[in-house]
Amino acid sequence: MMERGKLKIFFGYSAGVGKTYAMLKAAQEAKQEGLDVVIGYLEPHDRPETLQMAEGLERLPLRTFHYKGIQLQEFDVDAALARRPRILLVDELAHTNAAGSKNAKRYIDVEELVGSGIEVWTTVNVQHIEGLHDLIDAATSVDVSERIPDEIFDYADEVVLVDIEPAALIERMREGKIYGKTRAATALENFFRTEHLSTLRELYMRRNADRIEKQNHNGQRKTQILVLISPSPSAEKNIHIAARMAEAYHCRFSALYVERNGDLSDQSAANLKRHMRLVKDLGGEMVVKYGEDVVETVADYARIAGITDLVIGKTWQSVGKKMGFEDKFIARMPQVQILIVPDSTHIDCRKSAIRELFERLFLPRRLLQKYRTANRTLDIHNVIEREIQNSNLPEQTIADVLCRAFMRSTAVFGAKDTFSSWREEDLSFWTAPNEKAVAEWVKKNSRPAGRGSETLREAKALYLPVMTKHGTVAVAFSCRDSKLTVTDRLIFSQIVPLLSLIL
Repeated sequence: MMERGKLKIFFGYSAGVGKTYAMLKAAQEAKQEGLDVVIGYLEPHDRPETLQMAEGLERLPLRTFHYKGIQLQEFDVDAALARRPRILLVDELAHTNAAGSKNAKRYIDVEELVGSGIEVWTTVNVQHIEGLHDLIDAATSVDVSERIPDEIFDYADEVVLVDIEPAALIERMREGKIYGKTRAATALENFFRTEHLSTLRELYMRRNADRIEKQNHNGQRKTQILVLISPSPSAEKNIHIAARMAEAYHCRFSALYVERNGDLSDQSAANLKRHMRLVKDLGGEMVVKYGEDVVETVADYARIAGITDLVIGKTWQSVGKKMGFEDKFIARMPQVQILIVPDSTHIDCRKSAIRELFERLFLPRRLLQKYRTANRTLDIHNVIEREIQNSNLPEQTIADVLCRAFMRSTAVFGAKDTFSSWREEDLSFWTAPNEKAVAEWVKKNSRPAGRGSETLREAKALYLPVMTKHGTVAVAFSCRDSKLTVTDRLIFSQIVPLLSLIL
């Protein structure tokens, strides 16, 4: 297995503190020591001092994209992989790549490079860290859309603090050393105010201290934090709170979703997918259970997992009832510390008489869908276990069972590539160079890729990683007709532990 490269982050609390300059200065020193240093991407801020510091360093060519009549130039991750320098500089870690790029986010580019054994130096500001998003939004009234997962920052090999007093930073802004005069004037009236910069600087100092403390404890403590999530938009706030609690206790957190009916609207499915991605970005573990009684399902899991702290959202449907949803949790889990988070986006959720009648009439159908989803998971699990006992080809057996279960052609890319066709679909596309490259990327990086993911989205299939003690295996589902649904991805996530053991 290829040795992992190192990640070095030049960390600041605002634009203009000198992160890129500090990175280039360190790169020039490394070059003088005889190290192979290359610029993969440098954000064109047109700052004379920064541009001068970049002189003499080799630069990789950029990729050009055309989007809505605009020409965009982006970092070329494949060119960097081909060049393979000792140290690669990639500015602006939180950047969102142009449509058509290999990866949706630059931090995914960086993860790929580091996983390939290349040492990467990069830059990021505190407001781009996912776990601080709501705090910074509340403090500065600025909603930062480009963010990186906390885990990337927490487990970087080195973080270089690039600091400057807020007063000095404001003076640099007035002198036009950060932005042009027009933009600088607007910034000074809005974001670049002393109170905002002081708050950001405090968060920046505290966040780096939390990172060091977390690494010293290796993310392990007796405290076990669980947050209950749902497709509701308010779940995002609860996830952030659980993540901050985990930071305070220097432990990891997990999130639990209880599937009740197995029938989500498109909007609910999109919300749930976004929440699950947020849990992962904040370094949490995602758990999915099936059950009609949410309280009992959560209580059973909490007991087995040793949960000490539970975060739940306030459900306004409980108002006026003798025993609300939150009261049931408190009564059922007396040994667990429960934090109830009010929903500031509360709207009137009272049901009309017609809606209540409709739900009573169609409740059997909802229950049937719930049990169908739960039974599918158990059936797939049991059939794989049964058929694997009489097979000398575990990869082929798994591919065949998953093909039947998910009703789409399936492939297993491991030590030996195995394919199974649904309704005699032509399987030649699996061996096309582009599809093989996606499978190899997943095996190398242990991340999903392909259609419906954030990486290599033009592929004809979705490739999902299954980690084993011998390395990562890619299990792929054909998506030529349609993407894999959220429910199917949830079901697959529940059988991954079994596949890991077998493979």
